[in-house]
Amino acid sequence: MSKLDFDEAPVITRGWWIAGHVILVPPIRGPLRLKVRGRENIPPHGAVLVVSNHISQIDPPVLGVAALPRRSHYMAKAELFRIPLLRRIVYRMGAFPVERGGADRRALRVARDVLGRGDVLLMFPEGTRYTDGRLRPGLPGAGSLGLEPGVTVVPAAIWGSHKLFRKVSVVFGPPIDLSDIEGGPRSARSRTAADRMMAAIAALIPVAGGPHTDPPGHVDG
Repeated sequence: MSKLDFDEAPVITRGWWIAGHVILVPPIRGPLRLKVRGRENIPPHGAVLVVSNHISQIDPPVLGVAALPRRSHYMAKAELFRIPLLRRIVYRMGAFPVERGGADRRALRVARDVLGRGDVLLMFPEGTRYTDGRLRPGLPGAGSLGLEPGVTVVPAAIWGSHKLFRKVSVVFGPPIDLSDIEGGPRSARSRTAADRMMAAIAALIPVAGGPHTDPPGHVDG
């Protein structure tokens, strides 16, 4: 499409897929010395929601490269889409805007469209980055997406991206079983799913090279 419509789920064409490899893969696998573990936990086909901690602005592309060969989509702060040239590039590479600081229903709808197509969506349930490495409670929107039919939820942890000249490590864990979360208000189910995601992420941070991390808030089961 000639005119970008950010209310539609982005489509990563072959040309932009190749461009992304050329631009992102060499520096991430080279200077950042990216080390990836557990990539086999990402199903080769079907809708996948990858949920991770967020400690650096470079986390989205790092996580996207770590998840290869799957093509990943992700939410990006809306401010990036107010820069004419940059918004075209990030959108074509799979990003779509989200307004931070509250529930962005439009962004959640686009996220559901991405998952509904059977694609991979990278998400940081905390909603923003925290450079101290300490986990905050996950937002219910992430839990809601994880409860969508047919979605496999894969937890991940990233470490080292928040410090210069440090090797970056990404670990993907086994899919999170959310099948027992049923009955009651959807808001409560989404909260329980988000808590479970954060507990899984917390368990992976030491595996990625970070410190022991307690899961934030209440975790059901």
